[in-house]
Amino acid sequence: LPIPALDGSKLIFLAIEGVRGKALPVEKEGYIHFIGFVFLIGFMLFITYKDILRVFRI
Repeated sequence: LPIPALDGSKLIFLAIEGVRGKALPVEKEGYIHFIGFVFLIGFMLFITYKDILRVFRI
């Protein structure tokens, strides 16, 4: 999946580099990876919460 913080996002960054003609600054790429990581952790916590609710039938 092309989600930042996963390996598939490298393809997106390469496509952006191809369109722009230059690479994104390392700081911006790191920031995008951080946002993707926070999204993934939040999604994981949400799914875990929903699973716990389902176990206890609340």
